Amino acid sequence: MLTDRQKRIIIAIVEAYTESAEAEPIGSNSLKEFEGLGVSSATLRNEMAELENLGYLEKTHTSSGRIPSEKGFRLYVDELMNIEPLIEELDEQVSAVMNDTKLSKKDLAKGLIQKVIDGYKYSGVVLEKIAFNAKIKFIKFISLKHHKGIFILVTDTGLILNSEVSIPDGLNIQDIEKTVDYLSENLQNILLNDFKNAKVLEFGNDGFFDFMTNARAILEFSLRNISKLVDDKKELISQFNILSHSDFNDINKAQMYLETIKDESIYSVCEFDNGPLPALGSLETNAISVKIGSEHELNILKNCSSITAYFDTKEGIGAITIYGPMRMRYRHIIALLESIVKNMK
Repeated sequence: MLTDRQKRIIIAIVEAYTESAEAEPIGSNSLKEFEGLGVSSATLRNEMAELENLGYLEKTHTSSGRIPSEKGFRLYVDELMNIEPLIEELDEQVSAVMNDTKLSKKDLAKGLIQKVIDGYKYSGVVLEKIAFNAKIKFIKFISLKHHKGIFILVTDTGLILNSEVSIPDGLNIQDIEKTVDYLSENLQNILLNDFKNAKVLEFGNDGFFDFMTNARAILEFSLRNISKLVDDKKELISQFNILSHSDFNDINKAQMYLETIKDESIYSVCEFDNGPLPALGSLETNAISVKIGSEHELNILKNCSSITAYFDTKEGIGAITIYGPMRMRYRHIIALLESIVKNMK
């Protein structure tokens, strides 16, 4: 059982270490400045040595100071961190930004996140699943000039998805329009998730396509572009920021990280399945997920931390992850994400 003083020492070391510009180990003299730690340097050194023995702190070879261990960071995030004052401060600021009606809340959130993580040199991932519990209300194809057209899909929740496409040579525009109307009739009230998982794609047994030239190509073209409307949306935010941290000074490690971007495995840092998301509609329990060091599946992130917030909007559900070195500013990032998610509802 840790004493109150030991807990205050862990809080002080984590916050001093994560907020220092040079990531310097924290010594006993620095700790004396923190509230509630007005004891002698000798007492602080003894306490720090004990916390090192317990696995909460680590001593570097270059300094007599200590830095938090993975275990220390985890204790801080789970039990010791106080973000309430920051949330109160951020809520008003975030709300003012998010109430700009010219852009969607999702786009406003991404812009705000980019501004913050660029300041800290962190990186981010946004993953969005388009309203998979929504049902298809209707689908429409509208032809444009210059052999282009727009696919439009509207759900029962009022979500409108659209995409402009080029029409391949050899496909008749009127036949595409008829095919999309046919698909709309047959897919009405189908869950988007069932459509995405190809559970309902059996068409043409009624003879509709029997006398249509290039019927197969037109059907494939239509289904492919309708599917794209409801595909998961993935986006990286400032993905190269993290390379500026000392953890990635090694050229081999930097190369490994670039490979995760190339093969898209980096998205697994905030991946989730089609099941219920953690605590949707509530920010009080598990709405924020924090992974530290070895808790990551990706080897390249074993010395990093990631903070994921889950959101639920009319457009869909999703996750926003900010990741960086293990000495992340946990209080600031968690408070920011909680404020953003609250304002996205």
